[in-house]
Amino acid sequence: MPHTPDPQQGDRQEGEFADLFARKARTPLRGFLPGRRVWNAVGGSAAAVLVIAGSASVVSAIDWSAGDSDKVTTAADKEASQKKEHTDTAKNPSIAPSKKEKDEDSGEKSPGVVYVPVSGGAGAGAGAGAGASTPKSDPTDSAEGTSGSTGSNEDRSSSSTTSYLWSDGSVDTSEDNAYWDQSIVTVKSTKPLSSLKVVVKIVQTGGVSSTGTWSSLGDKVSVATGGSSSELDYVVTLKSGNTLDPGTYLFKFQYNHDQGSRGVGGDRYNVTAVATDSDDEFRSGGF
Repeated sequence: MPHTPDPQQGDRQEGEFADLFARKARTPLRGFLPGRRVWNAVGGSAAAVLVIAGSASVVSAIDWSAGDSDKVTTAADKEASQKKEHTDTAKNPSIAPSKKEKDEDSGEKSPGVVYVPVSGGAGAGAGAGAGASTPKSDPTDSAEGTSGSTGSNEDRSSSSTTSYLWSDGSVDTSEDNAYWDQSIVTVKSTKPLSSLKVVVKIVQTGGVSSTGTWSSLGDKVSVATGGSSSELDYVVTLKSGNTLDPGTYLFKFQYNHDQGSRGVGGDRYNVTAVATDSDDEFRSGGF
């Protein structure tokens, strides 16, 4: 038997359907930012990454090979220790003693005044200047055969630990002439020399005047004579281009003076030499 719709029921259903579409459905609003759950997930992942990276950095900074086997030293501690050692070294540097301090410790004396003569006439060989008398010494004479006083021998070396230069001063007093003497400087070297200079000062004690010079080096040296009212000066210099073999070199400085024995307490000499290896030395003394 067919179903016959109820007019009243049909009208009610159509009304409810219309009311449903007439009302606006409430749906949640969504913006561009993610939700809370997304933010929690991202933050947790970032924190885990930072923890892992920090642990790896600390482990890699450990110096497992340094120090005692029972002690683990980090690279940072080792670097700090090295900086402290460097600072201590900078605060307390080692200072090498100066040459003056070495000389004082060894008891050596520095040379006295270096006498620089007044420029005068020059000569070489057996005499110096016009009117010079013939030397009374024979070239074969030696310093050991002379009479008179021997002066002190002060020295100064620039770099050598073992001295190669030696010098001595003496006076040869003439027995036949009471108005004439000669002062002798003997120089010995164990090295070849590229430069040599001998300076002599004879104090004016009355009537002192030059009568000539003599040198075992002959024309290899030049001689200059000068002075003042208080002294007579000689300078003997090895000529440029000459080289002296190791050996003994003799220099004689001759002069007149007042009659009688002459005092030589104020007379002085200097010797400056440079070896072929550029090692220079200085000697000074009296007669």
